[in-house]
Amino acid sequence: MSLPAWITFFICAAAVFIHYMQVRNTRFLLFAIPALLALLIIPMLLAWMSRRTLNKAAQENVSKAKLYKIGKVTPAMTGQVVSIKGHVKKISFRWLNRPHFHVEDSTGRIRVIMFTAPDDNIREGDPVDILGIVIKNIFKRGTPAISAVSVKKNE
Repeated sequence: MSLPAWITFFICAAAVFIHYMQVRNTRFLLFAIPALLALLIIPMLLAWMSRRTLNKAAQENVSKAKLYKIGKVTPAMTGQVVSIKGHVKKISFRWLNRPHFHVEDSTGRIRVIMFTAPDDNIREGDPVDILGIVIKNIFKRGTPAISAVSVKKNE
């Protein structure tokens, strides 16, 4: 779950506790406790569904992917399925559960965007294998990025 989801849950749980302590109405808890559970379960369920969809997409696209050096990935390749290998130099937006990995090899550096956290716990410096689709980098015009369907540690 993302940091904003946890913050929302704890704020709502505190509000429920404070309200209950003031009114002492147990009927209120019949609605509040299921709502708090929904605040926990729904984001976890959505993350699980996203991860399952990305795993299925990875299985479908692995045969189409061609291995490239990072320096050879260009904006002209937008829409192509690629596979790259490199080391993670920086991780952004992990707290949103939408990590952006800055991956580097001997030929260059590229931003790899995921729309859910990967199965592996990836840290800066880890060697990784990435499967994804080349997209335009919205953070730096004129450079490509990869929308990843799979980011795995390369042991």
